[in-house]
Amino acid sequence: MFDIGESVSLAFDEQRRLRVMVPQEYLPLAAWLYTDAQPNISVLDQLGAALQQCRGEERTLVGNGCLVDFVNDVVVLESRYGVWPRKVLPQSVFWPVLNGLRSFLVGTAGQPALARPADYPLAVARVFEQQADDGRKPFLVNYTYFPPEWSDEEVREAGTGAWQSPTVVRDEATGVWSGMWRGLELAGYFQPRTGEVLTYFPVVSP
Repeated sequence: MFDIGESVSLAFDEQRRLRVMVPQEYLPLAAWLYTDAQPNISVLDQLGAALQQCRGEERTLVGNGCLVDFVNDVVVLESRYGVWPRKVLPQSVFWPVLNGLRSFLVGTAGQPALARPADYPLAVARVFEQQADDGRKPFLVNYTYFPPEWSDEEVREAGTGAWQSPTVVRDEATGVWSGMWRGLELAGYFQPRTGEVLTYFPVVSP
């Protein structure tokens, strides 16, 4: 699912899903990019503003699959599901990669192959505050959500369908998985040791 290379590079596959190549030591960053940064310019800009706020106010950003903290000149990425070890990397790496994703999305915008189908389910992303239990500053939370008109049963059906779809891809190193359901990409985490699905959520496409 994630390719290993000497530098970071990005592409889309035939299902309009983001593909990421990174050096081996940056696999947690690739996992965060895939599950928490969306391949949509507007949603990515919303995330960027939330990250800048967290950096300036010393808050934690809680995403679909990861926690992000800024400490001095480094970024700390931590899996919410314990499927990969905490990763500390320089901000001088983190921000250029995020900006590179935005440049990639700008450069590929308008490509016919990336157009949404007419019946594309409208997933959304929201940022909001959540109080911390230990008296710390409130977290900023950045989640994606299934279409609000979907029932709980439809959400479960989508998760099962995407996990079992012929297009599903799974990364054993990070526990990230992706599958398609009726034109909508779902991503999430699974436990590589057992194959158990831990979570899933919609991806907001270009």
